[in-house]
Amino acid sequence: MRLFYMLPLTIGLISFVFMGVATHAGAFQPDSIPDQKVITLEKFKEAMPETSEELDLPGFLALKEKGAVAVLDVRSKDTYDRRHLTGSLNAPLTDLTEKNLPALAPDKDAPVVLVCDFTFFPTRMLSMTLQAYPVLKSQGYKNIYRLNLWQAKQGGEMVSQEAQEKALDFEGTDVKLVKE
Repeated sequence: MRLFYMLPLTIGLISFVFMGVATHAGAFQPDSIPDQKVITLEKFKEAMPETSEELDLPGFLALKEKGAVAVLDVRSKDTYDRRHLTGSLNAPLTDLTEKNLPALAPDKDAPVVLVCDFTFFPTRMLSMTLQAYPVLKSQGYKNIYRLNLWQAKQGGEMVSQEAQEKALDFEGTDVKLVKE
């Protein structure tokens, strides 16, 4: 099962390294692709956050109260279909392109909250929101957050799935709990 989750990450990293090496070596020229911006390795590194803004459950609820928030779930469609935040958009990493992002999050100044498996519980894999963050940053989005529902910001106790589902609305085939 772990291999299933690691496959998209591995493919993405291999593709990114190949594109970075080819661009750096001069084999891949931006002029050869019409109407597309090429993100070079240098631009990707510049867009990487030294620290990214991570939201815990109270922070997410407060942000939602302030107004419109685009919640982008960067997991696969199958995983998204099993359990996701109500109102979130499924936007797998491969769909986060210059062409698709304006349809997913049209306002580059509005808050964008990134969600992946790490959002809901601690995993031993790389957080996919860490990979999505520089893509949005390089496209001009300014208020990007990574959601972490299972851990309090000040290192408090872990928040269970049941507590998450009582505080937020979820949809999907694996959602069985009913709010009281």
